[in-house]
Amino acid sequence: MSKSLSPEAVEALRLLNDVGVGQQVPKLAQSVTAELLASGLAAKAGGGEVEITCNGRQYLSGDCD
Repeated sequence: MSKSLSPEAVEALRLLNDVGVGQQVPKLAQSVTAELLASGLAAKAGGGEVEITCNGRQYLSGDCD
């Protein structure tokens, strides 16, 4: 994937990737959240939080199981 993201969005995506099930999702800047949602690399979750999508994992690693 060759979507161009800001450095802040890439770091946020890495943080989201590291969040385990049931763990607190880090608070992200609204602009970073909007960038990840618009690119399809994150999706809205409960409580106004976001979670990484399969596309987000592919962006980081090139693989998604």
